[in-house]
Amino acid sequence: MIFKTGATWMVLLACAPAVWLSAHHVHWVVWVPPLLVVGYLVQRHWSGDPPPIRLELEEPPAFCLAFDQDVPLQERWQVAIRRWRMAMDALPEGVVLLDYRLAICWFNPGAHQLLGLDESRDLGKPLGYRLGQPVLEDFLLRGDFSRSVDLPSPLDGGRMLHWRFIRLTGEEFWMVLVHDITERYQLDRQQNDFISNISHELKTPITVFRGVVELLPDLTTGSAAWDNALNLLHQQIRRMQNLIEDQTQLLRLGPRHTFPSESIHMESFIREMIAEAEMLSGERGHQFVFTVARKFPFHANRELVRCVVNNLFSNAVHHTPDQTEVQVSWEVDEMQRPTLTVADNGPGIASYHLPRLTEKYYRVTSQQSLKGASQDYQGTGLGLALVKEAMERAHGKLEIISQAGIGSRFMCRFPPVVVDWIEKTH
Repeated sequence: MIFKTGATWMVLLACAPAVWLSAHHVHWVVWVPPLLVVGYLVQRHWSGDPPPIRLELEEPPAFCLAFDQDVPLQERWQVAIRRWRMAMDALPEGVVLLDYRLAICWFNPGAHQLLGLDESRDLGKPLGYRLGQPVLEDFLLRGDFSRSVDLPSPLDGGRMLHWRFIRLTGEEFWMVLVHDITERYQLDRQQNDFISNISHELKTPITVFRGVVELLPDLTTGSAAWDNALNLLHQQIRRMQNLIEDQTQLLRLGPRHTFPSESIHMESFIREMIAEAEMLSGERGHQFVFTVARKFPFHANRELVRCVVNNLFSNAVHHTPDQTEVQVSWEVDEMQRPTLTVADNGPGIASYHLPRLTEKYYRVTSQQSLKGASQDYQGTGLGLALVKEAMERAHGKLEIISQAGIGSRFMCRFPPVVVDWIEKTH
């Protein structure tokens, strides 16, 4: 390659006289200086940046060929379409193409996962008819695609999907983008529920405050009526405080919060919580009996576990008679799930209350269930809802067994994977 450059030929021609002279026994002073000049020129030539060389080690990718003017137009279109489909397949959102009849022409894997569409079954079928959703069919019939719409998933009614219709320019075709907004929808609904529930629950305390304040000027300080009015104020203040604390805790358990796991020594942790519950019971004398079937390491989020244990113990204190015995056990069940059980021998709960017991703001109001409960405590109806929410965030399950006149049993079962890991390390 070096002999193809003009500079090399010039160097050789410059050295030719010195070579000829040295061959005829001419003194070195005559031909050495030209050789030094030649060495300097060669060094300059090779020390510079080499010209860019295109490596022909492998063929360029097909996508690059699509921009080459020498490639036929048909091949360029094929490459462009293939690359477009690869990009659509990589999207987590669902993409559906509809023709002028709003029938399905094509969809990506995201639409298959979100909508359950099948290529062999659904191509050419109207979108609304295939999914079988009256709200979607009505939306398609109106033909007003200038706005988007939120609809439940046809596969899982608990998930919410955001639909957006985009008309392709100059064509009677539509591109439908489907996005899973379940997390955002749940957060918005939770915030709306918070506002509506707070406004509803605060009506009773405010009514009591107003009535007591109107009566205070007519009451004698230190009288029984005065003391009764102050007691009502204290009860409603505690109720409002409990409501705010429970609502705040419920918001912290929302879908956008993360709860990393950590190692928890459950035996000492539960004993600390029992000590707090006994202080809460005070003179009412609830007896907590704690048993541990066997010791084993446990990994979970401490905040979630504290929420579960604290609310179960608090319910046991507030909703059972004085001197009630509360059995607390920490064990592994037959399916290798770490299980926390809180059982009491109180009045129990009627069976018709059980399906709704974990609903937010649901309270047991029957006299049999409330017999012996703390008279100065008014619950918010969020205790068991918080337990259920915390167990779901910990990927566990809450089970309730109760019978009127016998007692109640609350079992919190955590994922078995924790115990599987423990067994392999011992």
